[in-house]
Amino acid sequence: MRSSFILILTFLSVFSLTSSAQKWKRQRVEYSLGFGASNFLGDLGGRDQTGTDFIMDLEPRATRYAANLGYRYQFGRDWFVKGNLIYALVSGDDALTKQPARARRELNFKSHIVELSAQLEYLLIRQKSGHLYRLRGVRGKSWFRFEVYLIGGIGGIWYSPYGRRNGSWTALSGLNTEGQGLPGGPSDYSGFTAVIPYGIGIRRNLGGGARSRRFGSFSISLELTVRKTFSDYIDDVSDVYYNDGGSVAIGNAYGPDAAYFHDPSGHYAYGGYGEPQQRGDVTDKDSYMLGIIALNYKVSKRRRNLPKF
Repeated sequence: MRSSFILILTFLSVFSLTSSAQKWKRQRVEYSLGFGASNFLGDLGGRDQTGTDFIMDLEPRATRYAANLGYRYQFGRDWFVKGNLIYALVSGDDALTKQPARARRELNFKSHIVELSAQLEYLLIRQKSGHLYRLRGVRGKSWFRFEVYLIGGIGGIWYSPYGRRNGSWTALSGLNTEGQGLPGGPSDYSGFTAVIPYGIGIRRNLGGGARSRRFGSFSISLELTVRKTFSDYIDDVSDVYYNDGGSVAIGNAYGPDAAYFHDPSGHYAYGGYGEPQQRGDVTDKDSYMLGIIALNYKVSKRRRNLPKF
């Protein structure tokens, strides 16, 4: 009798642990809606110093906004894949920097970005439960109310840069402001490029219990990511001023707007400087950063063959 009781108790314990370990399989699918901030890391604007790579050149005053729709699927205990549709506005302005060479250009831009990407997530720190209330003299697990995960992925973006003149914005992609299509000029850019997102996320579950297991559950998350691109023209600036006739040659070929946005300062209007003058840094591709706060809804899949009461 005693051995039978021990056997039954052992079976129930193992069944309980297995059921708990596999609970994530009943809540694999999640939808998210997020809003947040964007910041551009490229040729225009930047800090009051010679241009540097990555976050060391971040200019907080150029922060703009972003929005995100997401679909997330859990395929392992600690592994997730998420699809993103993102809109972001990024900008840069040489008027924001006191670094002489940058401020001298007098260039500015804003660019609309639409991103479609997939990211892989690995759960680094799991949210833990414990006593709901802190009771004196009661020992047990304490609450860790957040989970932390790493992010990496791949995707593609469409972008469209604009330049500001006298308070009005003009599309730059068709103006060939670096002499695209002219003798000695670079190739045109398409407005499409690949992107590699990477970063970190933190998440807090909202509510729980039997109701959430039956009807689904909500959580709130914050993701901080960098999106590395393979284009240097998100800001319409990449290499050098067109040296074979400068703004005059560009204006004759593509019109007065193209001449102006090639060189708003007027310092390089005629070219002919021997060595071409630097306009951007062709060796460093553009990046942008996103900080997205999202509300997430996880769909609960009901277990089959359970008794109904």
